Amino acid sequence: MGGGAKASMTDAAPAATGPARPLRPSPGWAMGAAIVGALLVAAVVAVGALIAVPPSVANLASSTADGVAAEPLGADADAGAAVVVPAGWIVVRESEEEILVRTPDAALEARVRAASTPAEEALAAAVPGIADEIGAAPGTERRESLASGTFAVHVDVEPSVTVAAVAESAETRGSVVVETRIRDDVDPARYRAALAQLLDGVRP
Repeated sequence: MGGGAKASMTDAAPAATGPARPLRPSPGWAMGAAIVGALLVAAVVAVGALIAVPPSVANLASSTADGVAAEPLGADADAGAAVVVPAGWIVVRESEEEILVRTPDAALEARVRAASTPAEEALAAAVPGIADEIGAAPGTERRESLASGTFAVHVDVEPSVTVAAVAESAETRGSVVVETRIRDDVDPARYRAALAQLLDGVRP
């Protein structure tokens, strides 16, 4: 009889006491969450890099003109054409034969490149494509001798777009084409002097 009572006391499970303990994440789950968080941060950084890199690369290729040094427009800097860009203008090197320049306020932008033909032929080759691009009819060609002593022929495709070709003379083979665009929200007349200064700096 005593043995039976002892057995029943031993078999009874003890009653639970105290508040239940909160579940803790396993070490494996915590590590997984950390990896996901790191991947999200890396994705954000990568997107930011894709947005920021192109302007940075463009800035590396640009410089500010000093108004003295000539920018070469060809592989042979000694024998090829060049242009002295007005001081303070931004110069972006597009290739050995071509540069893009703009005024400090970015209101005027000009693409300057070397051509292997006389000025009038170079102009005739350049104007139709630009006229088609902007949907405007080119005006009358104008010829003049620049202050630098060079020959220039130019045409206004529209008031804010001018194409010019500069050479040592009208007959000389080899010229420099200057395609100028003035921002739509400014008066083109305000930048005629700046364009004349740029053309005077061309060394065909």
